[in-house]
Amino acid sequence: MNKILFLDTLTTGMNPERCAIYRLGGVFCEDTPDGIEEKKRFELFVRPFETARISENSLWTGGVTRSHLIYFPEQSEAFKDFIRLTDERVNIRNSRDKIYIAGFNTSSFDVPFLVNWFIKNGDNRFRDRFYVQTLDIMSLAAFALIEERQGMPDFHLETAAKALGVCPTKNSSYSCLDNALTCIDMYRSLKTRLKVGDNNKYITVDDTYLNHNFK
Repeated sequence: MNKILFLDTLTTGMNPERCAIYRLGGVFCEDTPDGIEEKKRFELFVRPFETARISENSLWTGGVTRSHLIYFPEQSEAFKDFIRLTDERVNIRNSRDKIYIAGFNTSSFDVPFLVNWFIKNGDNRFRDRFYVQTLDIMSLAAFALIEERQGMPDFHLETAAKALGVCPTKNSSYSCLDNALTCIDMYRSLKTRLKVGDNNKYITVDDTYLNHNFK
């Protein structure tokens, strides 16, 4: 059984060191032999650091203005809420008990921001809670859709989801939680397409297969 956090973030810009997270949401799940099981959904709002650079375009994506940010929970409060949610599901004293982070473009975007969020809040135990490796749905989808990619207009989340036969979860306004839910469905589709966990002899090479085919 693998523990997975499907995550999406909204930030004040593109630079994880100079900008800040102002919203994050996701779903803690367990990947069991019977499939993905949801354990906890959440969506948190965060007041950016006073020194954070703020791009108006980045705020527009989330449908907020600078005046909205003032009323968001303080950094320490939001961070404690996230740590509480995480530590309910992982034992940081056990080096083998960690959570995978999954999402669309998490490796290049969300995780660097999350790591810096930990650092700025004085917590150096990110790697005690999460694996360094991420389950980047965008990269996995790019591999699964390699034959279809040239005919696709772009590779945004919704476009890639539809190409995998997934109907994006979408409300009238931007929602990190909605994107995380879409990524869960994409993950399910990708596991089927890529035959992850399939015991087919061509996927899992065992001694019997080797002895039979490579004498």
